[in-house]
Amino acid sequence: MLVFLIILLLVAAGLELSSLRGDLSHIRYECSIDKRSCEPGESFQITSVVANRRRLPVAFLRLEEHLPRELEIVQANTLDLREEKGFLNHYSTIFLMPRQALTRVVTASLPARGRYIFRGAEIYSGDFLGLRELGHSFRLAEEIVVFPPAADLTELEDTLGGFLGEMSVQRFILEDPVLTLGFREYTGREPQRAISWPQSLSKGRLMVKNYDYTQDVSVTIVLNTDYGRKTLKDPRLVEEAFSLARAVCAFLERKKIKYSFLTNATAAGNLGCWSLLAEGLGANHFYTILEGLGRATYDHTEPCRDLFLRAERRAEQGQAHIIITPKVSPNFDGYVRRLKDLTGCPVRVLAASPDAAEEEKEA
Repeated sequence: MLVFLIILLLVAAGLELSSLRGDLSHIRYECSIDKRSCEPGESFQITSVVANRRRLPVAFLRLEEHLPRELEIVQANTLDLREEKGFLNHYSTIFLMPRQALTRVVTASLPARGRYIFRGAEIYSGDFLGLRELGHSFRLAEEIVVFPPAADLTELEDTLGGFLGEMSVQRFILEDPVLTLGFREYTGREPQRAISWPQSLSKGRLMVKNYDYTQDVSVTIVLNTDYGRKTLKDPRLVEEAFSLARAVCAFLERKKIKYSFLTNATAAGNLGCWSLLAEGLGANHFYTILEGLGRATYDHTEPCRDLFLRAERRAEQGQAHIIITPKVSPNFDGYVRRLKDLTGCPVRVLAASPDAAEEEKEA
């Protein structure tokens, strides 16, 4: 019996000395999300993996995972979750056999638009006798983007339907100088640049080019997030503007109308040139705008005035504009008038708060 106790003490001493000299370099932690983006309230899966890469067991690990505070987890009552320091921390204890990897899958969702980051985890382990604790941090930057919900389309579709009617009429007013159908005799009402001198010399009288009507009118969406003083901004109005932008893009996609996108909204993370998207149509074009709207913050990259100067520089004949803004400032009348003069096309303003004029600051 005494020999057995001596052997047991020697083994315990050996394990304690081994654990005192060890670290957590043999522990691996990974976290992944099965979706890059989603709708508000849409379910996705979070997969966490903790692995022991050495040949000895790990008797005790304490795992502290840092999740977005807004995360809503299915069957959360079975997990040890605590809101601390701006995170939703998930605590668990783990025992790992040699070369074992423990995989845990959790179903969750996020209720609101935004960019959410999973920061990683901390893992703690003690020595064999519990005399000290080792710790190691695993830093991650896994993220998921939640799109804004689309605004109510009932009234919006009626508004945009009338707008499309104006665009259709405008198509038969504007002539396209590229699409030449033939030639006709000069009446004196045509501009001199329309005169075809080779045809005039051939016919012995002044002849002008007969143009076809313009091709389908394109649309530029201008999303403004600069209104009033920053301290007085209402995030709910900005959120509504983002929802309006999504609904307008979805409407144009359904109608197969090409559109470009211009904004002064900032976007969190690496999105590239979010302030301008060239004219396009289709799933990839729409997704890029949705991702930008999901990442957008309440700040702006330039004043409203500079945003409309950019719109004016890019304006062309036959190009309609839809302006989306949290509030309409008194300066909007001038912006709308100049865009109409430059394009010869209608301009529609959609505001989250259309009856509230902003008088605190020049846009």
